[in-house]
Amino acid sequence: MAATATAHPEAGIPSGETLVEVNGLCKTYGPLAALEDVSFTVRRGEVFGLLGRNGSGKTTLLRILTTYRLPTAGSARIAGLDIVRDAFSVRRRIGYMPEHPQLYRDLTVSGYLRLYATLQGIPGRERDARVREVVERFGLVAVEARLVGHCSKGYRSRIALAAAVMHGPDVIFLDEPTDGLDPEQRARTHEEIRGLARTSAVVLSTHDLSEAASVCSRLLVLDRGRVVRVDTVEGFGGPQGILEVFRQTRERVTEQDL
Repeated sequence: MAATATAHPEAGIPSGETLVEVNGLCKTYGPLAALEDVSFTVRRGEVFGLLGRNGSGKTTLLRILTTYRLPTAGSARIAGLDIVRDAFSVRRRIGYMPEHPQLYRDLTVSGYLRLYATLQGIPGRERDARVREVVERFGLVAVEARLVGHCSKGYRSRIALAAAVMHGPDVIFLDEPTDGLDPEQRARTHEEIRGLARTSAVVLSTHDLSEAASVCSRLLVLDRGRVVRVDTVEGFGGPQGILEVFRQTRERVTEQDL
């Protein structure tokens, strides 16, 4: 049986402003409860991890917070904006990298990033400067003239991350951003995530315990849609403590994409 959910401790939480406020969030699909009474906060300056097995509800939670799905009950605010009433404004304040980014493979890397900058509403006079900034920041100089479809998985991951943060979002949501990357690429992505958290709040969904322990300041463990525990990495007792809590959870076998 899963452990009782606990409120997050104040120790170890960055002192920045609260940018994500989730209160009693629920999502149901007929008789199936994908999320039940999920609550937490995230502040600027931290990497907040969502940890859970397949079917735990991590992706559903991210899709609701990024306004791609509506909650059944409960509420959430991003940078003070309600995710339902202010959905359009919320989208301007967030960056989202889904687990399987859909990239335009027939565009060059720089062309794709310019297109994305346009879609984000970045003014023309700033567009080229922003593209140049992320190309250099995420190590894309060597491939900027290459077609996206001809880039390796590691480069495509960097392209998707660069596009997600080009407009300087307050909150960045990342769904399994290192899945399928080699150890060197994973390490580089971890450094990039830590760098992003210096100015934003980062919410990182993962099922990798070592990644969660090394990158995140706090973790929320989900078990079939319910919160098991929210705590700092130290509060869990480090990687071994996280593993012990994770072992109490179970994979949910369902046809729904949770």
